[in-house]
Amino acid sequence: MDNLFTMRYDKAPDQALLLFENLFGECPADTSFELVAEGLSASRRNAERLLSDVRLLLDAGRLSSARFLLTTAREEVAKSYILVDTCRLDLERHHSVLRRLCRAFYHHISKHAYLELLEFPNIKSMADAKVIWETEVKRWWPASQEDGEPDMPHDTYFDRELPLYIDYGGYNRRWLVPTDSDQTAHFMEIFGKTPVSKMEKLIEPWRKADSIGICSAKVLSILNAIFKKHYIQEGAVWEQLVCLYEKTADRVKGEIGISPELFIASPFVKWPLYHFV
Repeated sequence: MDNLFTMRYDKAPDQALLLFENLFGECPADTSFELVAEGLSASRRNAERLLSDVRLLLDAGRLSSARFLLTTAREEVAKSYILVDTCRLDLERHHSVLRRLCRAFYHHISKHAYLELLEFPNIKSMADAKVIWETEVKRWWPASQEDGEPDMPHDTYFDRELPLYIDYGGYNRRWLVPTDSDQTAHFMEIFGKTPVSKMEKLIEPWRKADSIGICSAKVLSILNAIFKKHYIQEGAVWEQLVCLYEKTADRVKGEIGISPELFIASPFVKWPLYHFV
């Protein structure tokens, strides 16, 4: 009986399922939008806090820990894009997709893929976006027999694990121990940009959107009213999305008073990625 009791009650709750239930399961839509709006503000503020810690670590020469925290800050911003994606769906009909988005909220590779794809320039269609997504979520890159290089894990291994934990490298047959000197190249300035300055640029649109009211529950409800009628999948092209965003911007202008130009320039106007998740 003791073993049965342990098996039943020692299992931690599923975080993704809890998130879905808390945000969408039993909530009226207006409450869901309020909770998502609070989450947008929280994720941005936490990314700012982590970036401040990164600067302290860099000043102290602790580059390995700085890289890990910088990666974590990026993931916090990725959560904002995931949360906005939930508000593009029909909250009553698309429970399975909402659950997958809640799982992506806790999944390092999915958050990495969100940012890599949304930062990629000149994507013209969801079909093009799918190619990038599938590349960014590939967990393992087998080595080519010709080049003699080792198998390569996902980028998140180099961003999250290699700078923080020791490991045994089967290719070189030696212990891999994080060192700050190994991260020097990662933090170098290239074309006037550093990982820290790029992170600041990633946070700034969310800071501005929050300050002018775009990250509010009311704007999220308007976005939802326009987008929930159109499930965006592989056949969509950017021109179709622009039309939906312009309709959203017009309603935001009429109901809230935020100019269409400010809305169109906001981080809300991106490719929906829920279909890939």
